[in-house]
Amino acid sequence: MNPGMSSDLREIFHRGQLTIGISELSRMTGVSPRQLRYWQKKGYIIPKNEDEPGRARIYTLKMVIKAAAMSNLLQTGYTLKAAAAQVDERMRPAQTMYHVLFDRYQGFEVADDGQIIVDLGTFDPDPTQELYAMLVDERPKFILKPKK
Repeated sequence: MNPGMSSDLREIFHRGQLTIGISELSRMTGVSPRQLRYWQKKGYIIPKNEDEPGRARIYTLKMVIKAAAMSNLLQTGYTLKAAAAQVDERMRPAQTMYHVLFDRYQGFEVADDGQIIVDLGTFDPDPTQELYAMLVDERPKFILKPKK
């Protein structure tokens, strides 16, 4: 395994370390900072540091995606409330996949042949086994190995 890379990826993606400020979010989405603050007041977007009053707002990748998607829907005629609800519903499958992958991700190793093998941790139905995944012909293949 490559534990350094494992913890780096988990920290960046799972802990919400990829962040941007309100000005960058405004530029990326075409939504004014004033409008973004209104969306925040309504509870549609939430800055990562909302519990730190007086500090500049910073947004996670999840909120960037949500704000961009809401902006696109508003341009097609949705109301703000309907756009937020639609985006939340559309993001549910992606959030599930995100948690399945990043909550399970333990790291990876590179096999002698260069194949990347992803460690997905203990196999829940049988805690004596570890679950691994790899791509074979661009398709995922899962492997169980006895726990070390």
